Amino acid sequence: MRAVVCATFMALLCSIASPGAYAKLTISGTENFVTEFGDATLECLSDSDSNMENYTFEQYCKLKRVWIRLENCTFDEYCFFFFNISRSDGRLVLNVQDVSTWVKGPYRCVKTDSQPGEQEVSEELTLNVIFLNEVFFPSLNFQYGKETDILWAESGSTVEVKCDARASHTPLFEWSQEFSDWILPSDTLVLKHVSEDSEGTYICQARHPVERSLVRTRAFQLRVKPKNPVSVRALFRSSNIVYILSFVTIPAFMLLVLVFTLFSVLIRHRRRQMRKPQISLVDGEKRAPIYKGSLQSLNSTTSDRQPLVM
Repeated sequence: MRAVVCATFMALLCSIASPGAYAKLTISGTENFVTEFGDATLECLSDSDSNMENYTFEQYCKLKRVWIRLENCTFDEYCFFFFNISRSDGRLVLNVQDVSTWVKGPYRCVKTDSQPGEQEVSEELTLNVIFLNEVFFPSLNFQYGKETDILWAESGSTVEVKCDARASHTPLFEWSQEFSDWILPSDTLVLKHVSEDSEGTYICQARHPVERSLVRTRAFQLRVKPKNPVSVRALFRSSNIVYILSFVTIPAFMLLVLVFTLFSVLIRHRRRQMRKPQISLVDGEKRAPIYKGSLQSLNSTTSDRQPLVM
């Protein structure tokens, strides 16, 4: 008897639970990657309702940190013209045109007439966008828009050029030379001791590791000029200022101090000479000094015998 009652109770529960208890809202579409500027299609499905009039799509806005309904939204809500929602034959489809990094992110389906706190929501589906932008050379001031840029280098110098590109995944780089069969699998090209034989067009190729059809290239032309001798202007570069001050300015200053010192000594010596009495005597006319009351006579070569008294 108990077995019959249990079986009846379980059947009643199953009849009540189905079909609504197992109803499920799902979103399907591109699950892997979408190439930039391509198209993507998402579809909303319900196990319990074949009429999708009361369902719509939402996208998560990272700037506002809210879910935004894509149907009838405005530009202020970060909705763009490339969202297109269509309903036909009981299907709810979202078509995204010209996919870019702006539209990547999680999407979901929601029921618009759900009661507060009982909103029917699907799982999230992330739209991953793969892209590969133009190649550029960070270390060189090349302009975009040119097919080939020109790089001048002195003979015997080393040329190093790095290749880079913004991408959803780290690109694969390789260098090649026009009209040559050599390939360098690296993002950096290094040419040592360049000469006229090194001249030519060098091409950097970036390839997306996931979508191999995404390829970007950029080239530059290397020209080598003869090495110029060291010019006078080169001596005055900032790197040689210390050398110039040490071996030119300091000796010149010391020489100036020495000249000034010698000039001062000569002026002092001249002044001392001017202070001494200037007496000019002829050797034959030198006489001893005669004072008043002196008994010393003067030597004379004449016959004058009269003494001189002062």
